[in-house]
Amino acid sequence: MKKIYKNSIENIPRTDIFDNTFVFEYLENPTSENTEIIYLRDLLEKYKNEDILKKAQEKPAMYSEVYSPKIELQIFTELFEKALKNNKKIHIVWVTLGEEIQMLEKYYQELWFMRQDINAFDVDFSVPLVTVSCHIENLMWKGSDYKAQKDKIFFCPPIRESGQNKALFKGITRGVIVGIDMSYSQLTPDPSLTKREELTQEYQQFLGDCIRQEKILPLFMGRILKYNLEEVGFEGEVEELEIEY
Repeated sequence: MKKIYKNSIENIPRTDIFDNTFVFEYLENPTSENTEIIYLRDLLEKYKNEDILKKAQEKPAMYSEVYSPKIELQIFTELFEKALKNNKKIHIVWVTLGEEIQMLEKYYQELWFMRQDINAFDVDFSVPLVTVSCHIENLMWKGSDYKAQKDKIFFCPPIRESGQNKALFKGITRGVIVGIDMSYSQLTPDPSLTKREELTQEYQQFLGDCIRQEKILPLFMGRILKYNLEEVGFEGEVEELEIEY
């Protein structure tokens, strides 16, 4: 078994070195005393478009516009600019747009966190005033899934088109997105499971697939589950996640 640390992968003493298992640590329900946490879900709910929601019952792909990406970007921009103006640390949870990631990349580049040798960012997340997380379900699904899933994935913030989904993965691999929020499940719960069991089964399978399909490399996974969040100043109960590869 191999333990994933911030900058290294090490064999766990007294375990089989040929065992194909990664052991990650993650923060359960992270909180911060020094950083204001802002959920885009709460702000977007005020702009829910009921007319488009009715049309989405027949054309599910329209659901993304129930919570307009233009409005989300406007909200994000206002939060971003206000934080910089007031010199205040904020963490925005549930970003869904490539434009938001581009705004952060420009900001982190101005802070000299861009490394040309790896064509990615090496951010000390204790420094920026604005950091972000995405929700795991905005990684799990993309716009083309509306055809099969329909209202099962009518979430807020909504599942965006494939290009936006790819932008979130790129934000992770480029070192811009701090973490993946898993504290709240919008999926219809299985009454036979506790909430913790539900989250473990649904999300662990997805995270394992990300590792096995190399969508997220192990070191990046370790950082977004724990180490980046700790740099921001988050605290929480540390749990372990085992993924076979």
